[in-house]
Amino acid sequence: MAFTSDQETKILAMLSAFEGGQQVDDLPLATDTVQDKKIEVFDDITGASGRMDLRQAVRMSSAPSCGRVWNLAVSTPKAQGWFGSLELLRNLPETLGLGCYLVKNDHSRRKLDPTNHYRFANGETAKLDGSMGHYQWGWGKKFYLAIYRIGNLLYKEVSLAPIPGQYNYVIPVGSMSAHGFAALDRTSGTLVSYVNDDVNYRGGDSTDWDGTYRTLLGRAATNKNTEYWRAAARKNGSGWLCGTMRHTSVVKILFEIIFGTQDMQAGYNAAKDADGLYQGGLGSGVTGMPDWNGYNGYRPFLPTSVGVELGDSCGVSTYNVLKADGSTHYAAPVPVFFGLKNPFGYLWRQMDDEFVRCNADTSVTHLVAPSIYGTWAIGNETGMTAYSTSPTKGEGYIKTLSYDNLENFPTQTGGSASTYHCDYFWNNSNATSGFRLCLRGCNANNGAQSGPAALNVNNAVSDANVNWGSPLNYFWKEDIFYRERDLASRRKIN
Repeated sequence: MAFTSDQETKILAMLSAFEGGQQVDDLPLATDTVQDKKIEVFDDITGASGRMDLRQAVRMSSAPSCGRVWNLAVSTPKAQGWFGSLELLRNLPETLGLGCYLVKNDHSRRKLDPTNHYRFANGETAKLDGSMGHYQWGWGKKFYLAIYRIGNLLYKEVSLAPIPGQYNYVIPVGSMSAHGFAALDRTSGTLVSYVNDDVNYRGGDSTDWDGTYRTLLGRAATNKNTEYWRAAARKNGSGWLCGTMRHTSVVKILFEIIFGTQDMQAGYNAAKDADGLYQGGLGSGVTGMPDWNGYNGYRPFLPTSVGVELGDSCGVSTYNVLKADGSTHYAAPVPVFFGLKNPFGYLWRQMDDEFVRCNADTSVTHLVAPSIYGTWAIGNETGMTAYSTSPTKGEGYIKTLSYDNLENFPTQTGGSASTYHCDYFWNNSNATSGFRLCLRGCNANNGAQSGPAALNVNNAVSDANVNWGSPLNYFWKEDIFYRERDLASRRKIN
């Protein structure tokens, strides 16, 4: 086959380049600074070659990070894209050790089998009744979160190492009740995370419905004020708390990064997207209970064993709430997030480390305990730190919220059930002084208003209710906030 003159010219040029090529050892030495240097990289999945900053390549190989980015100029709750290490993002649940553990009061813990929580990861039998520790959901490694804004883009990033150039939230090993809510040892008054039908752990407000379709045996404990839950949690020892803002925020942020949406109530989708990432949400959750008052006076109706069969997976576990005649009153779709049941909905959560101060203009200011090992009391501002302030008369769907200090607090309403954060903020008491509780997550009859950002600040700090409960939470050590100094190179958005 004869070549054209143009082809011959190109072939000769390539031959000249080949003959004039240099070995690596023949190249001149580069400076020892990494700024402005590029390397070629190859994507095993797509087969495409590309270039990357050398500094970023070194960091991504030794301490990768990943995240999602949202365009604040649009109202969709879905992320615009992912960035960082796709491999880490695909495997983030396993990398962090998300799942269920049995945890003793001294914080020693054993991982449960990810497919069967009635045995340990090594195959030994595990008991969830309290004889071997608290049945907890959490993560097995310390990790770092960074949430930052560049123009109209909001980045949420996670790594096992400090993220350069950003304010890092250091998340120590921690956990919370795997059921989403705790039980109560009625002999000792201790908050516990057990799956146990003994009368000593009867849930609700201890109404004697044992042996009936409305039994409260093996149900979450409710109808105690927040100070009671705080004291009951601390009977387990140092580092134990009832529900916390910090745990709630970590669950919300991890869900957003892993699933790529701020709408946890989006329909569940078992299939991964084209990048092999989770998509969709966890479904409506237990938020559509019909005639809850007529059924059992707004008391808990889910056993603490619900959803155990899903292990450490994500999905929906349907529990049939029965009537007296054995027919189904409500097929409750229990959301499960890598083993965590009811991350939203079912019962309001009473919080240990936060409450609000009511202001003269009807807004409320978020008051947070600066340290989980500090001393504070619900309704006393001493020892608390004031963070964000809500809108005035701001009841409505949340449009913007503050992630600063992991506070997960609404700063603007005007959204809807399908836009922005998709969760509701209640502040309709018009109080102009005093303090109010932070109740999170929503009830079993709040429907689309529910979610991990849903917040109710209408109730007095001394209040209790039969449809309020709290999980048992712990952190292995104090949570720390600090800032990295050097500037991070920006990631390309995929």
